[in-house]
Amino acid sequence: MNKLKTIALLLSLYFILACDNQNWEEPISKKEYNPTEISTIFENNYKDIFSEVVESVVQINLYNTDSRGIPANKTGAGSGFFWDNSGNIITNYHVIQPAINSRNTSIIVRTYNNDEYQAIIQGYDSYSDLAIIKIQSKESFTPLELYDSDIISPGELTLAIGNPFDQEFTLTTGIVSAIGRTLDSTFTPYKIPSVIQTDAAINPGNSGGPLLSSEGKVIGINTQIKSNSRQNSGVGFAVPVNLAKQVVPSIVNGDKHMYSYLGINALNLDYGSRIRANVQENFKGVLILDVLNEGPAHLAGIKGDSSIQPDLNFDGDIITKINDYKVDTFEDLMSYLALNTTAGDIVKIEVVRDYNYMELDVNLRARPD
Repeated sequence: MNKLKTIALLLSLYFILACDNQNWEEPISKKEYNPTEISTIFENNYKDIFSEVVESVVQINLYNTDSRGIPANKTGAGSGFFWDNSGNIITNYHVIQPAINSRNTSIIVRTYNNDEYQAIIQGYDSYSDLAIIKIQSKESFTPLELYDSDIISPGELTLAIGNPFDQEFTLTTGIVSAIGRTLDSTFTPYKIPSVIQTDAAINPGNSGGPLLSSEGKVIGINTQIKSNSRQNSGVGFAVPVNLAKQVVPSIVNGDKHMYSYLGINALNLDYGSRIRANVQENFKGVLILDVLNEGPAHLAGIKGDSSIQPDLNFDGDIITKINDYKVDTFEDLMSYLALNTTAGDIVKIEVVRDYNYMELDVNLRARPD
């Protein structure tokens, strides 16, 4: 009887395995690429991206006009790309700034196909160093596809297309060197938040052109370089496209973009300020030095340093969160406000005061000029 049971069990197992045999998969072998094949893959990807996007990139030239209003002497140049199919082009504010208050300056846009159009200034935002110019044409243009700049990371491949030193439609490549930088706009006391740093070659004339991902999608708008010679040093910066997504809907209609603000002066906690503020080692947050009288933070009850500056007591509130978003640095706070809020929003600010956590509702206002 035991033998019969054993035979029956073995037959059952054989039947089950036989029925399930069709679901078995052969081990997947990974293909190994040699250096030449890897190089070819990269080359083909770069070539494909360039051919797909270059007709959406433009050269922007500024000219002085003669007595008849005809462009004569070239006075400036930069880059840009189509934001939509109706002829709106995004570029840097500093590229077209000379033409804002000048009746004798003409903006001429040139495409990769060597077509030229006159453009007008549709709107601009000096805080982000962005501007929109518009081609006066009934043609339909192809905009570039936009990426989510919040999800990029250092090490990702980048491609920049622009017109450095008047060398039209130049492609350079590199990687995302860093994210979350802040950058002086050079036109306002406020900094540009969440700036992308890249080692793709950026030079004068690249300003306003696209910084692309390895998929050919826009992650940023090239804006500045850090260099003692005004030439590429491997440290270039791009305004994040997510900031452009916030700003452009306003300026494309000629309106002013309204940034929200708290009305505070603050500093990042470092080794020395943590000791002075008597907080635990490596505690992170933004230490409030003072608050603007009748500003959003002041009206919400956020407190600054109790001393008369510059002799600080380091006893102001420490901001640690905004709407459940962890705030480690002032750059984190600026980025969140610029990318996720608008004037009139009510946000929850978590602060530490006298070793206790508090949550305060703050009604954000528009930045003062």
